[in-house]
Amino acid sequence: MSLRPLNTSQKPPTFLPFTFSIAPDTDLWLKPAPLDKQSRSLPLNLNNQPTFYVSIPLSRFIRATTTISFMPTLQYGGDQAGLVILYPDDETKWIKGGLEYADDILKQSVVVTTGQDNGADWSVSPPVSGTTDSTGRVRTVVECEREEEGTGASLLIRIGGEGVREVTWVFGASQDSNEEIWIGFFGAQPVKPDVAGTFEVQVEEWDLVVKERSGKTRRRWVLSSIQGSEGDMP
Repeated sequence: MSLRPLNTSQKPPTFLPFTFSIAPDTDLWLKPAPLDKQSRSLPLNLNNQPTFYVSIPLSRFIRATTTISFMPTLQYGGDQAGLVILYPDDETKWIKGGLEYADDILKQSVVVTTGQDNGADWSVSPPVSGTTDSTGRVRTVVECEREEEGTGASLLIRIGGEGVREVTWVFGASQDSNEEIWIGFFGAQPVKPDVAGTFEVQVEEWDLVVKERSGKTRRRWVLSSIQGSEGDMP
């Protein structure tokens, strides 16, 4: 279950830390066309964010974790990195969560789309204490986990150890449990090339837990400074 590249010419990392180079004019964002049929505004669908991912059936996903750090380019804003879940059968259906600079302020950021060009739902909150060190470098752990306690199932997104978003439709009865998802880590730098250079993200950890066909939960992919692949999915 090797990591695969998307929107990047870099080769997938085989050990960590890994310097992930993010080019300018990259983003993952979606805005629908306006209701006013007389408007000339077109829908906005941006999906050229550099990503490394693995492909698994939705039914087997348990948890994904990444640790990232970067030095933001504050004068430009929009620098972002974290975890992403993509649905290859619908490029307008995806979930991303991590750290993002907006209005020159570092924020915890989650964006959710439901597909069919419905647009993106963006939520932000202040980062946890200690995210930024004395040099201005930011670092955090981003986690997406299937939660099935109580009634129903949902996707819980944590940033810096804090639960920041619960997405309830991901594992709902209306979803195809055998649907393929791409899950991995990403970065984006929405500003134009004439005002910004390459934005570099240090990926310090990548960890994926899946459900085996037997029903047992197993850590199938771990990548760190001392660990590599634990094997392909059975």
